Amino acid sequence: MVDKKTKQTVRKKQQSVTNKNTLNVDMNRFYIMWAVVLACFIALIGRAFYVQVINKDFLQNKANANILRTDKIKAMRGVIYDRNGVPLAISTPIMKLVIDPRDYFENKKLYDETMLALQKEPNNRKLKRQLPDKNLNLDELADAVGMDRALLRKKMQERPRSRYLILKKEVPPQQAELIIARKFQGVYAEKTYKRYYPQPQPNSQIIGLTNSEGMGIEGLEMQLNSRLSGEDGEQQIVRDKKGNRVKDPEVIKEVEAGENITLSIDSRLQYILYRELTAAGVANNARSASAIAVDVKTGEILAMTSWPSYNPNDKNGFVNKDAMRNRGAIDSFEPGSTMKPLTVAMALESGKYNANTVVNTSPGSMRIGNHTIRDTHNYGPLTLGGIIQKSSNVGVAKISLSLPYQTLPTFYKRLGFGQRSAVKFPGESAGLILPPSKWNISEVATMSYGYGLNATVLQVADAYAMLANKGLKMPLSLYKLEQQPKGEQLVDPKIADQVLHMMEAVTLPGGTARQANIPGYRVAGKTGTAHKLRADRKGYSQSEYRALFAGMAPVSNPRLAMVIVVENPTGQYYGGLVAAPVFARVMQESLRLLNVPLDKPLESPNVQ
Repeated sequence: MVDKKTKQTVRKKQQSVTNKNTLNVDMNRFYIMWAVVLACFIALIGRAFYVQVINKDFLQNKANANILRTDKIKAMRGVIYDRNGVPLAISTPIMKLVIDPRDYFENKKLYDETMLALQKEPNNRKLKRQLPDKNLNLDELADAVGMDRALLRKKMQERPRSRYLILKKEVPPQQAELIIARKFQGVYAEKTYKRYYPQPQPNSQIIGLTNSEGMGIEGLEMQLNSRLSGEDGEQQIVRDKKGNRVKDPEVIKEVEAGENITLSIDSRLQYILYRELTAAGVANNARSASAIAVDVKTGEILAMTSWPSYNPNDKNGFVNKDAMRNRGAIDSFEPGSTMKPLTVAMALESGKYNANTVVNTSPGSMRIGNHTIRDTHNYGPLTLGGIIQKSSNVGVAKISLSLPYQTLPTFYKRLGFGQRSAVKFPGESAGLILPPSKWNISEVATMSYGYGLNATVLQVADAYAMLANKGLKMPLSLYKLEQQPKGEQLVDPKIADQVLHMMEAVTLPGGTARQANIPGYRVAGKTGTAHKLRADRKGYSQSEYRALFAGMAPVSNPRLAMVIVVENPTGQYYGGLVAAPVFARVMQESLRLLNVPLDKPLESPNVQ
């Protein structure tokens, strides 16, 4: 038997065991529950850390793609001025109309879906609020911007996911504002700039032009593009899902305007030069006419232009590529008799000749191999000055052949022929001096009077400016100089002065360029009338000529050197009759505008 006490004790032990098991289970569940909660908490913390720290850029970019757009702020292109501050190339604000096709189609889809839902629930205000509040009519948009309706739809369908489709370029700001005010979906305006040239034809071949994107593609606009362009800026625009701006744009990169450039060109002289070249070209039914005027004291080019020219403001004029060339720098040609004063300078420098040396040019011709060199007349004995005044081919040929053959071409190369000038204009020609292996009796003789070598208007002007500046060569420049450049003494000053005074006789009675005379100013110069090579390059044409005049004034203290070239004049073709009068008219007005003092009494020139 078991007494009560024992039984009771047994029951208590059994109850104790049961309570202990239940507590353990409960505790285990409690720990598991908190472990799960803690794990979830850690997972949430980890996810939040991943989202907000590790992967924040990706998510931010995804969000920004929906609400942000980065637009360029176009930099204003630098202004090109003449030496007196007159603008020759400026940029004016213009608008470009653009549409975001993706934005348009997304909102068009939303509109269509909402309208279908409204047909079932016409009084649903929530659906009505979802309707885009922009104009989705592409036909109205096409009419507004002046596009063909079918063309606009075609372009939109071809690029449905694009964010950028140009509708129209070069829209006046007032017109762009009116179109934007009509709230077409996805349409916005970009501010850009259009290049404008206030004095187009006289300057276009130097300055060049830009394309529709504002990049220089010709002339100085191309050469100086990096300096003129500046740096575009950037701005961020925040928009809602309907395409509306929710706050003002934020500039994230400042715009840097392009550099302003000041040229050496004097627009007054440039206009005069172009006007006279045009008149001479038309009057002589010429193919073209080119000229350059140089300040002999500094080497600055004050005027350089060609006829015919073109208007860079009118895109229809771009078809005539021939008129777009800067002939003064790009075209090379045989300069003819304008080289004779340089040949005489070489003779004086050799020491074998002086100003009083006489050369017998009788009988007005000389035979060299299979080639005969002729003068227009039999001038008989001539001094060096007489050879220049009468433009004797025989005289300069005899001079050059009396010296070692390398003397003349080496002298020409020293003056800058056969190499590009300091201007380094885009596409500038270096001309041509034959290699030493070709320096034979025939080549040296013809080089002495300007055949058998090629030169540019720039090179001839450079050489004449050097003679006018007492043999001191200043590097040619198309940019206004702030200080006097350092020159190079190429010819002895006494020799340069002697040749200068010999050239003055060319414009006096008995010379070949009496029409180059100017009232009140002493003028020195040299004519050139060169036969042109035939198209097949087999000999010289007997009907096509190049008329030239190169000179400087005033002789007492030269300020300007000028070269005039007229290609293929018809009728009269001599340099003294075609090019010299152009020189006289331009030089007279130029010296007056530059306030250059007179150096002889004012009287009518004797042109008889």
